[in-house]
Amino acid sequence: MPEDSRSVPVSHSWRPIDDLPEDWRRLVDSDLHQVADYWRESREELGAEGAVADFNERLKREWAIETGLIERVYRLTRGTTEVLIEHGLREELIPSSATDRDPALVFDMIQDHAAAVDGLFDFVKQERRLSTSYVKELHAVLLANQATASARDVFGRRVEMPLTRGDYRKRPNNPVRSDGLVHEYCPPEQVASEMERLLAMHLEHEEREVAPEVEAAWLHHRFVQIHPFQDGNGRVARALATLVVIRAGWFPLVVTDAGRPDYIDALELADAGNLRPLVRLFAGIQRRSFEEAIRIARDATAG
Repeated sequence: MPEDSRSVPVSHSWRPIDDLPEDWRRLVDSDLHQVADYWRESREELGAEGAVADFNERLKREWAIETGLIERVYRLTRGTTEVLIEHGLREELIPSSATDRDPALVFDMIQDHAAAVDGLFDFVKQERRLSTSYVKELHAVLLANQATASARDVFGRRVEMPLTRGDYRKRPNNPVRSDGLVHEYCPPEQVASEMERLLAMHLEHEEREVAPEVEAAWLHHRFVQIHPFQDGNGRVARALATLVVIRAGWFPLVVTDAGRPDYIDALELADAGNLRPLVRLFAGIQRRSFEEAIRIARDATAG
């Protein structure tokens, strides 16, 4: 991308991130919280801890696969994705005909994503507070086997550049959209201070007990607005949103490639100041996970 992106019409101009609105409670999904409360109250009664643990592991595998699919880091056929979710992450389950990259590399990338989501659960168990150092650590884990990132040179030509892991970007990152307009992210010289502001606000929200689906949407969107890393920002954002919900005792937040259009639309509406669609999207994902967990627990108990 040419650094003088002002020569191209701008669709979204960078501005410092905004805090949650004072009336954030209007964004809370009451149906989701009813299902979550029912799950919390009935989980021990339903039993079937083993079946629920298996379900959680499948969700983690789905998260690990889908977070790369949605970013087009690699492609997989739907059948292969389903096999990996059901039978486990094994390299021999990825035939060369099922992907657009070296199957061994795709497997390694998915393993990186899986390590990251496992690390989120460990982070919650240790009761650590979210920090910029952990965000950088998360980025390094997620992109451990990604060597390059796409960029544009001074002539506007797409090139692959060596990827810096675990550190903020040093160059502007203002992509040109498919409609020819530029989307401006935080200037590199302001990234560190904006990330500090982001996490300070997040910790304040924790003290105020902001609803998980609202906080997950807010943290995800504001992080993406900053776009602190050279690449992998979407994967880190979804990891941070997942961190919020599993800290609340919920399930991993799996945004699928099939749901990508709604996800992109919700992010663009959040850019325009309307966070509600992203909250609703995340709430719907969580509600379906709770309902599936309840069904699995009941079936296991009945069996």
